[in-house]
Amino acid sequence: MSAPAISDNFVRSFRLDAAGARGRQVRLGDALHTILQQHDYPNAVSRLLGELMALCALLASTIKYDGVFTVQTRSAGPLKMMVVDVTSAGEMRGYADFDEAELSGVQAGDGEISVPRMMGAGHLAFTVDQGPDSERYQGIVALEGATLSECAHNYFHQSEQIASAIQLAANRVNGDWRGGALMVQREPDDGGHGRPLGRDQLPDDPGMELADQEDHEDWRRAVILMSSVTPGELLDPGLASDQLLFRLFHEESVRAYQPRGLTFGCRCSRQRVESTLKALPQAEVRTLKIDGRVVVTCQFCNKSESFGDIELDALYAA
Repeated sequence: MSAPAISDNFVRSFRLDAAGARGRQVRLGDALHTILQQHDYPNAVSRLLGELMALCALLASTIKYDGVFTVQTRSAGPLKMMVVDVTSAGEMRGYADFDEAELSGVQAGDGEISVPRMMGAGHLAFTVDQGPDSERYQGIVALEGATLSECAHNYFHQSEQIASAIQLAANRVNGDWRGGALMVQREPDDGGHGRPLGRDQLPDDPGMELADQEDHEDWRRAVILMSSVTPGELLDPGLASDQLLFRLFHEESVRAYQPRGLTFGCRCSRQRVESTLKALPQAEVRTLKIDGRVVVTCQFCNKSESFGDIELDALYAA
């Protein structure tokens, strides 16, 4: 493996030739820190949103699209909703909506955050939007699992039916937010369809051919190796991608490819806000004034656009 040209804020694909598997690694540094610092969410919310951002980058890299890939959660617990998207150019953004009173009763330290406690019943949705001239694709699965990683496993099991194993992490490192993800997927002759997930869900079958048994063992070994990665390794800014992949998979003939850069980028603009306001009845918009001005704040980046009477008159006169 050669050293990647990008050392942070990237998604990188790799192959495990000996195990017949493919994989992806995501590392988020200042791109994630910028997003989370714009909102100053509670620690537990920031960590789950950071994991979802890593998951979004991971999944988006597995498909070809020209537009926006979105991952969204909706749930009945304290954390009501999270939305993350990434464009085909690698620009990411995200935000979360939560009930502060309900959240105050859920404490989380540096260990794993319980999805059932934070989110409760709900669903995880994946959407690919390639513009008005293309049909929108959407996949939805229930939020089932103790962690967001397990919820992602459930998505692959139900929707893609590809044997996959995923590890997600997000936390502060030296005061700055960082996120990371690692995924391996099996590549059998049928492309992975119809295969169950995970090391413990691939039981031995005495009747299978020896080659199939060996394939199962190769996959189990790849999952075990991937599962040995720690959150600290996924987030460590001093641990190069090549070093991590070689540390985990050096016996699997790992081949890594050049990383693809990721960055924070919000698509909001004053022009878009003006178009939204103009589509609403003028009288209704004027009732939204506070201290004589209508203020619209982007949920993703917290940037505000303000409109007084002069601006509103010009807007509706155009």
